[in-house]
Amino acid sequence: MSSPRPLDLEQSATKTAGHLPALLVDAETVANTLMAGAHGRRQGGSGETFWQYRPYTSDDSATRIDWRQSARSAHQLFVRETEWETSAVIGLWSAASASMAYGSDQNGPTKRWRAQVLAVALALLLTRAGERILDLGQSRGGGQGGEGSGSAGAVMAFAEALLARPPLPTDLPPLASRPLAQIVYISDFYDDLDPLLKRLSTIAGTGQPLTLVQISDPAEDAFPFEGRRLFQQAAGQDRIVFGDAAAVRDAYRQARTAHLGTLEDFCRRRGIPLLHHRTDLPATACLSALHAAISGYRFR
Repeated sequence: MSSPRPLDLEQSATKTAGHLPALLVDAETVANTLMAGAHGRRQGGSGETFWQYRPYTSDDSATRIDWRQSARSAHQLFVRETEWETSAVIGLWSAASASMAYGSDQNGPTKRWRAQVLAVALALLLTRAGERILDLGQSRGGGQGGEGSGSAGAVMAFAEALLARPPLPTDLPPLASRPLAQIVYISDFYDDLDPLLKRLSTIAGTGQPLTLVQISDPAEDAFPFEGRRLFQQAAGQDRIVFGDAAAVRDAYRQARTAHLGTLEDFCRRRGIPLLHHRTDLPATACLSALHAAISGYRFR
């Protein structure tokens, strides 16, 4: 494969810089909405909130005692602490496969954009809570070997890297080069099942907690097309024309249901959380469920 020309690199960098503010704004909005809701509820425990209780010990300062919670127990004092008190490295990845560029609504997000928003919003939540993030998508370029970072600059660099990645014919979840506290993969997972499940089996075999987010467009669920339609393969030149698209609707739905059903069965057998998210639904709902899934792994 030939190296990119300087002009191509310059144009790519300019395009990335142009999209970066919008990505950060969308991600900030989603993360802040979830944070506001979590703090507004002010409940202890894991999942969508950010603190929990543990018994007081002689090593704790008396100023850390939560007297309101302690009053509920006749014989025990409690200390309130953040759920994420122990810093960990979370590996994040958002797919760049050609199929992720699809968006049926010109005024709505593509699957790739929504996946990027979710990934960056999660990175914001994690770093604000003291965690470190590692961009697993950089592994193909040899840049994934670091220890992870929890700085604001790390989130910016992560967002820039997501935008700069070129579309690929297929994009399997990358292997982590080091042990991680949690791995999050976001994709439509429309890759061929054999290599996809083989890769996921390898990753799951490492024993590292893994969470998947499957992104879809509403048109992929409903297949609302009718009449004469031209369909083109996302990665390639293959085209097919249906004189009556509605006539293949049932066959399409059955094939898609079977594909996702196989993935769901795989995840169910291995205890891997698999979240489904559609781009016409609020991103905050998916981010909340994703944060809860990660919290469940961290505090079992």
